[in-house]
Amino acid sequence: MKKIVIIILIPFLILNCEENPFSSKSSIPHRTIKGFVQLQGVDLYPNGNHSNVFVWMKELGITANSGADGSFELELPAASTPTGGGIADGDYLIYFYMSNYQISSIKVTFAGGEILNDDRVIKINGELRKIIDLNRMVQIHTTIEPNIIPSSFVEDIKVTVKGTPDRNDIFFFLKGIEAARQPTVYSGLLIKNTASGELIYSFNPDTAGTIKRFIEKPYREFLINFKVVDDSLRPTLPAGTYEAVPYVIIESNDVPPDQLIEALSEGYSEFSENYFNYPLYRTGGKFTVTE
Repeated sequence: MKKIVIIILIPFLILNCEENPFSSKSSIPHRTIKGFVQLQGVDLYPNGNHSNVFVWMKELGITANSGADGSFELELPAASTPTGGGIADGDYLIYFYMSNYQISSIKVTFAGGEILNDDRVIKINGELRKIIDLNRMVQIHTTIEPNIIPSSFVEDIKVTVKGTPDRNDIFFFLKGIEAARQPTVYSGLLIKNTASGELIYSFNPDTAGTIKRFIEKPYREFLINFKVVDDSLRPTLPAGTYEAVPYVIIESNDVPPDQLIEALSEGYSEFSENYFNYPLYRTGGKFTVTE
């Protein structure tokens, strides 16, 4: 009988260790919380792109960004030890932020340096049980006319930024020039090389400032004109494929915590290459310059 009991207990102990990877005695070097986010109105991957959602764990100050398929992974600090460090017992909030979508959050609980299993929220291995859905507040679409441009093209290229709100509290901050009894001239255009992701050209006159505009239903459009040939008749863009990225910062009643904004990439609201780090889902804006 003693031999039979020993044979039964040993597999049980091994199984118990495997199902508790967040134990302070775990041999797993990196502990994570992982899952998926999904943007409303965007096709499922691979037809749709759910990247650049900013994921922030408030109490620990750790961050991540979603990939094209919506997947994310937060790396947790080392387990608690008597000498300090690790994760204190209690509830922790994880926020999911895309500026033109409603912010979402979930709560996870830690005890003894381990995630507590929750049938509604998270598994003990750190995997969220449900996809995090983000509801859209405003759709942003950019059109380019023409979108195939000879490098010698001397006329204006028309960039139309269309904001289609899903609610009635949406404001855009844009770049432009306002003058008394004159129509506003909008600017604030960053041209990105689609292959390298680098800033190639920017259009924003020295006299341009930041302008706040309400986005009323059913939609509102803003026109930006720029050229690929400068005043000396030299091309400003070599042949290639580009994306026109209009400078737009979103404001609504859905206000994120101050600490979340501080956790974003430094200078995200500047009119510079840093703006590419601003979490904003937009469509369109692609064009090609030919020889």
